[in-house]
Amino acid sequence: MANKFLNLVESTIQRMTNGGILVGDRVDLVDNYKSKDSYKGLADTVKDYIEKIFKDTDLNKKVINIKTDMPSRAPGNEDNRAGVYTADVAIELANGLYDNKNAVSIPADLLIQNTEGHDEDFGKAPVPDSVKYDNKVQIDPEEVKQEDEQTELTRMTQQGDSLKPTEIYLPKQNTKIPAGGTVSKPSQVGNYTTQYMG
Repeated sequence: MANKFLNLVESTIQRMTNGGILVGDRVDLVDNYKSKDSYKGLADTVKDYIEKIFKDTDLNKKVINIKTDMPSRAPGNEDNRAGVYTADVAIELANGLYDNKNAVSIPADLLIQNTEGHDEDFGKAPVPDSVKYDNKVQIDPEEVKQEDEQTELTRMTQQGDSLKPTEIYLPKQNTKIPAGGTVSKPSQVGNYTTQYMG
């Protein structure tokens, strides 16, 4: 039953049956929003706050909730899908992190989906200039420069009673290690193998 219910909800709530916007959309104000009756009906403090969040910062503004004008108390009631919508808009502080505490309810006819600078895929919103910074990470490989041994005097190792320069470089040739074999006669290997392979 749960799967059928989810399919029913997903087929009912679509962009053009939901005021033209969906939760998660990046939005902006329409061009003539001040001349609309829905904007004129807002309180002056709400108007100032809308101006502040859309004009004072370049962070992305995302829809976090969509409500109908007069929702019913029953969630499954068809009256919940009306023709007048209000969207809760919050500033996106980081990718997926919304400032829910300072969200504002805006009539949906004042908003337009902002697709500038990215495609319709999830998570492809452009990064605002205010959060960009000069990254000092060097991605391209660079040739390692060997330090001058004459100027490198601070790295010293105490060996016994004296200080000696620390060996900080890898050897440039193989080091021969004096060692004897573990088997004195090669024929012993063959005899051992024949004993257990038999």
